[in-house]
Amino acid sequence: MPTLQETSPRTGMTNYPRDEFDRVPEFSNRSGSHRENGWAAAASVGGARSGLRWLMVFGALALVVGLFSFMVLPKLMGTSNDPAPVAASSSASTKASEEPTVDSSADSSETPSESSTESESMDSDSTEPSDTTGSSDESQSSSPGQSDFPEDVDPTMTMGVYNGSNIGGVAGTARTTLLDAGYSNVVASDWTKKVTYSTVYYRSETYRATAEAAAKELGLTSIMQSADIPGNIAIVLGNTYQ
Repeated sequence: MPTLQETSPRTGMTNYPRDEFDRVPEFSNRSGSHRENGWAAAASVGGARSGLRWLMVFGALALVVGLFSFMVLPKLMGTSNDPAPVAASSSASTKASEEPTVDSSADSSETPSESSTESESMDSDSTEPSDTTGSSDESQSSSPGQSDFPEDVDPTMTMGVYNGSNIGGVAGTARTTLLDAGYSNVVASDWTKKVTYSTVYYRSETYRATAEAAAKELGLTSIMQSADIPGNIAIVLGNTYQ
């Protein structure tokens, strides 16, 4: 059913029936709904701008403090930020002072070494004849008559002289005779039993010539090969040995 419109005789405006939108309190702090988001956006934009402003202020202060500490503070403290030229000059002076020292030390070290080498060579030349003479005298005194031995006789071979007689000191006397003849390795001892005749024993043909030469030096004629002897040559003296 259509709503009837009434016209107010006082205002001349059309009167409609009251609905829910007409129930508005007389006093209210509520703003229009279409402006609520606008105020929030304005507030957020204002907060962002204020934060950015403070960030720029802090950045400028930090830059000023850094420049002050880097440029002004070292001058006030009496220090310099550019030590490189000083280090370079000092290193250059150090190198300049070291180079002549190295050359002089090298020259001085080479000169004594050359002189010492020459003196050592002269000393060695002067001492060589005396050393040779001393060694030859020593060899002659230690082994007299070694040059008189045949080539197949070895006077340095170890041989034993054993006393198999009833007379004491026979082995020692024979040992002295062999040493005087030029045999250098002669030992004296007692034989395991008493024997009548003297005999020179050798272990193999390698030692036969040396055994015969030693027997000839002692005046012995009995020479035999035997593997059952101590050492390579064994000279056993009996009661007939004088």
